[in-house]
Amino acid sequence: MFTKVNSKVVSVDIGQTGPVVARKGAMLYYTGNVLFQPHQIAGAGGGGFGGGFGAMAGRALAGEHESTMIAQGNGKVHYGFRGIEVQIVDVGAVGGMMRVEASRLLVYAANMQASVVSVASSGGGGGGGGGGLLGSLRSAAAGVVTGQGMFTTQLSGGGSAVILGHGGVFDLQVTPDKPVIVDPQAFVASAGQINTNLKSMVSWRNVGRTGGEAMQLECTGHGVVFVQASEEKL
Repeated sequence: MFTKVNSKVVSVDIGQTGPVVARKGAMLYYTGNVLFQPHQIAGAGGGGFGGGFGAMAGRALAGEHESTMIAQGNGKVHYGFRGIEVQIVDVGAVGGMMRVEASRLLVYAANMQASVVSVASSGGGGGGGGGGLLGSLRSAAAGVVTGQGMFTTQLSGGGSAVILGHGGVFDLQVTPDKPVIVDPQAFVASAGQINTNLKSMVSWRNVGRTGGEAMQLECTGHGVVFVQASEEKL
């Protein structure tokens, strides 16, 4: 569906593939007759959270969600963002479900189901914080520490997506007998039935001696974890 032009740009012929959704500002140029319109991912409205912690969650969601645009028509569109390396992922080939940090998602097929979910929600790719208010609070604390935030974008169904990563993105297989430990700043996305659990390597005995690796993200289950070759944020 998507074609790499080089390590930092992809193209897509939407006349053949159908509409695509991309983060706002990612379109570089296009040829043909293409219409761009604002698009909103399900759950990204920020409403319905109520007061108290719910209101805080709504504000956090509004800050973490990236504005998106849908491209429709007949033509070829080229996408890239800030000269960051791109990686094409066939979501259908990796279990039909992927969770990706909103800042790391460049463009994806519009026929896929997209939603913004809490990292504390149950199922593959959860934040390991557990359910309910306590789980949400744990995930909020984890988001503050790692910079990942409380919410993530979930893509479901058959189709392709393009993700971003400083220095390029590589994938790591995760199986029940082979968990993978990732630096939270290098984590980009996960696909399949992956659960993530933030682990602290700090104890009273080694405070100040961790060399910057105090927090680690343990990925368990069955699927794929995508990691960038850098700890740099977008």
